[in-house]
Amino acid sequence: MRRVTKKLLLTILGLLFIGLYCEFLIYYVVVFQCSWPKLVNSTEGKVLKAFVLSDTHLLGPYRGHWLDKLRREWQMHQAFTAIINTHQPDVVFVLGDLFDEGEWTDDKQFNAYVERFYKLFPVPQTTKLHVVMGNHDIGFHNRIRKRALQRFIELLNAPTVQHLVLKGSHFILVNSMALEGDSCNMCAEARKEISLISNKLSKCSKDNKFCEFGGQNLNYSRPILMQHFPLYRISDSVCTESDAPPLPERNKLFRLKIDALSKEGTDFVIKNLKPRVVFGGHTHHGCLLKHNYGKIDFLEYSVPSFSWRNRPDPKYMLVSISPDEYAVNKCGLPMEVTMIATAVIMLFCLVVYMFRMKTLGR
Repeated sequence: MRRVTKKLLLTILGLLFIGLYCEFLIYYVVVFQCSWPKLVNSTEGKVLKAFVLSDTHLLGPYRGHWLDKLRREWQMHQAFTAIINTHQPDVVFVLGDLFDEGEWTDDKQFNAYVERFYKLFPVPQTTKLHVVMGNHDIGFHNRIRKRALQRFIELLNAPTVQHLVLKGSHFILVNSMALEGDSCNMCAEARKEISLISNKLSKCSKDNKFCEFGGQNLNYSRPILMQHFPLYRISDSVCTESDAPPLPERNKLFRLKIDALSKEGTDFVIKNLKPRVVFGGHTHHGCLLKHNYGKIDFLEYSVPSFSWRNRPDPKYMLVSISPDEYAVNKCGLPMEVTMIATAVIMLFCLVVYMFRMKTLGR
């Protein structure tokens, strides 16, 4: 009886450990393998540590099976918590499409959506969280309801254009759908705000006495642009990253203003903001492009989706930033096939161990 009880207890403990590892510890094991990139000329105290992710696509009340919703949200919550606890970023940027069905929900449903988002992606008081709008959050330009735009701004503290100054670095967060180029109120206000920011940064670049932002007197540095859409490009065929879209999807032509900004919209933001780097999402895939607009050179990073619903190998970025330089590390999360294989191998090892115990006992 004692031998049976011991084996039963060991079996239960083994199964509990397998569950604990595959549903909790594995995220820490994988996340720990990525680290903050080092800056060459900046002292550590002046470096901003930014965690950048995109396209979480939380399912809403209409689409998807409840089990799929529960599983994907559990995965993203565990991964996000592991990243926050392991890397302790100063700021988190979410580059749009927080929700999958935001544009279709009524106010009550959207309020519940937002509450769920904050529960799934909690940050400590020492960490700031900033989001930009995606087309799944409020709709594409021609389908945006005024109320959908207003409630996103209010509940998620995400204006159509937002200028942040964090540890001396400038960040411009832009609603991509507001760069349509027509005369709608949202677009007109966005362009007006971008022009005002442009004038202020231009004056600062010429005379330091105009460099007061939020009560801080800073030196000029080119801003970092955060938005949902990629900048103008014809397709993803120019993307050569290992997590770029697979062929033939990579060669599929983009629908401008839907899959990427228009040429005119891109020219407008680049000419006015002169960014030193651009981060976007939307495609669910990775891409790194070097742009040259006259004397304005910069890199553009497309951040892959953070959700296992959109890709088998979700990614995120750790970005070290100072007013003079930045560095990017793209980090992976455990693949679902890896989690399943790990569980199967560990279960097999448990069965073999219990069988050997039985044999040795005889």
